[in-house]
Amino acid sequence: MTPAHYRPDLAWVHHVGHGQYAEHAAAGLVALLHGARLPPGARVLDVGCGSGLLARRLLEAGFEVVGVDASPAMIDLARTQAPGARLEVLALPTGLPADAPGGLPSADAVVSTGHVLNYLDGIEPIGAALGELAAALRPGGLLALDLMTEKFARRHDGCGAHVRIEDDWVLVTRDRRPAPRVLARDITVFRRDGNVWRRSDEHHRNTTLEADSARSILHAHGVEVEERASFGEERPLEGLAVLVGRRVV
Repeated sequence: MTPAHYRPDLAWVHHVGHGQYAEHAAAGLVALLHGARLPPGARVLDVGCGSGLLARRLLEAGFEVVGVDASPAMIDLARTQAPGARLEVLALPTGLPADAPGGLPSADAVVSTGHVLNYLDGIEPIGAALGELAAALRPGGLLALDLMTEKFARRHDGCGAHVRIEDDWVLVTRDRRPAPRVLARDITVFRRDGNVWRRSDEHHRNTTLEADSARSILHAHGVEVEERASFGEERPLEGLAVLVGRRVV
């Protein structure tokens, strides 16, 4: 995602109202990490860490956690949720090698939930970001991420506005398909601030990527993955591809 995504009000609404997916995926991810027989205190890189809900669970499971996100507002929230993690504002692709200043840190495992890479503007930057994730993964390390496929985006064809109303906030989303392989979403947030309401608007644009394409890119960078329905026992979202595998070279 770009730094223009998830500014303070939408970041907070996402945290309080839409954090269930990361929470539900956490148990399966922790099980995958333990099953991978990583070294004690292994470092896990949480890409697109959002408000830190997954990072908090990873810390509780005994891992060293580094979380990166392009949204400064999300990182601010994550610092309250996962204070033991190392958290950085970082947008992908960085164009830098692993462990270079401004690049991704190397890690024993790389995880990413919430189809973070699909926020990048086009197949080429998504491919570059996948290559950087692979390069950051130490030999034998575990990669687990999800991606929005065209099947997921097609579920939003012809959808009208969706409105969610809570005591302190209102969220309005409007989905469009302006081009092949693109899901655009206009989001309006109304958030109560004392006795007044504050409005903010964001435009999100997702590029879909099929699992086979991602698998080919990762294979070219020494990471072999398989597609799964979910990370663990969480309810899978139709059209969201989960890829899990190891770096072999």
